[in-house]
Amino acid sequence: MSHSQNRNWGRGLVPMTVLVPEQTPSAMMGQPADGAALGALYDEAMARFDAFCFWYGKPARSLAGMREVAKRLEAYGSPEALRLAREVREALGG
Repeated sequence: MSHSQNRNWGRGLVPMTVLVPEQTPSAMMGQPADGAALGALYDEAMARFDAFCFWYGKPARSLAGMREVAKRLEAYGSPEALRLAREVREALGG
């Protein structure tokens, strides 16, 4: 039965209010609460290991991007890059 054939369509619906917690702009953009520390690690990774680990594209400055930074440092980097990847993972909380 189509909506135009059902004259009772939409009756009995109850209005609802959805409460959404207030978010900071950094939380809405996927940035961590302590973005300065991760931002510094991101800058260091790009400055030191750009040609070796990020030659096919730079990850975004976001939590998901920082996980990708750590992954690429571990996959393509030197022992120094592995240490930086560990710092990134620690800063991400795991």
